[in-house]
Amino acid sequence: MIPQDDGPAVFFSDTSPTADAITPQVLSTVDPSTAQLKLIAYGNVSLVIIALGIMGNLINLVVLTRSNLRGVTFTYLTWLAMSDLLVLSVGVFSVMRLHDSQPRNYAAALYYAHADLPLVNALMASSIFLVVAVTVDRYCAVCRPRRYREFQNARRARVVIPLVYVAAVFLYVPMIFRKRPVLVWDNLVNQTMYLSFENVSVSRHPAFKVYVMVREALVRIGPVLVVLVLNTIIIFTFRNLIRKRKELANGTVYDPKRLTRERRLVVLLVAIVIMFCVCMTPAAILRVLNNDDLESNYGFQVFRAVANDMEMANFAVNFYVYCLCSSDIRRTLMRLFRCTGTSSKDAVFDLTSSVGVNTRL
Repeated sequence: MIPQDDGPAVFFSDTSPTADAITPQVLSTVDPSTAQLKLIAYGNVSLVIIALGIMGNLINLVVLTRSNLRGVTFTYLTWLAMSDLLVLSVGVFSVMRLHDSQPRNYAAALYYAHADLPLVNALMASSIFLVVAVTVDRYCAVCRPRRYREFQNARRARVVIPLVYVAAVFLYVPMIFRKRPVLVWDNLVNQTMYLSFENVSVSRHPAFKVYVMVREALVRIGPVLVVLVLNTIIIFTFRNLIRKRKELANGTVYDPKRLTRERRLVVLLVAIVIMFCVCMTPAAILRVLNNDDLESNYGFQVFRAVANDMEMANFAVNFYVYCLCSSDIRRTLMRLFRCTGTSSKDAVFDLTSSVGVNTRL
């Protein structure tokens, strides 16, 4: 539903305007194929992704906050699970907007105009930055083990994590002004209602377009490159380590369990890189192209639906991927389901205390 608005966009005040103050704009009809696409992508697929993601991240938080899981990496993963959980929870309201099933009153239009996009995208950015932080932590632990033990990594994490959230919020402050609440007339129900629409005086300003490009480079393109490069280095480090250990063995029996664990971790690191790059790259392109002028373009709607669902999946599957990567998390999860708790006989897993190259996540 697109308002027929050829005039310049203006900001509305924060007080609810009356029908006498603003002439309602008439909504155009929705193309049936677009409506069906939105129903499938946002009414079905997105809700399944969100439900699975919320369940996974709730379990993740319970597991990661157990007393036997210690270390900087587990701290990052705990906050990552929190960010992902918030993304998926707030994402429900965004899915309602994308599905055209959001409330049509002024309060809802005000939220969708000034809070929806900044809030959900800032939370997404915090999750992405925490993935980068985890990657850097693993890179240092695997490729720079001596220096990793020398640094005050716990203290650094206490600084990095708040900065992640501050930076994420700061990057999306301009998005508060991208949309505006609009009074519209719906011929189908024969009444006026409020919806949020593009504030073209802001979104089409050259400075705002530059801001979008810089923001996407910092939030999506940059992190994708960092995760890709560092995990590639980690993978090659593991392969060299395995080869050197075989050479030093001189025909003696090499620990098959350790070899299996290291090979599994290499495969999973590759999976993480592929998942992150595949899920985040379309979203970066979407953020650059997205505007209300493309609402009637069916091809763009298909691309937006796929990109949005892929990005949402990235925040939903982190728990399942890291659970596969970490034997410590799996053991704690199994112990939790068996309701045995953490006793004095349980192992305490501390990722910062191992000697040599740390191959465990």
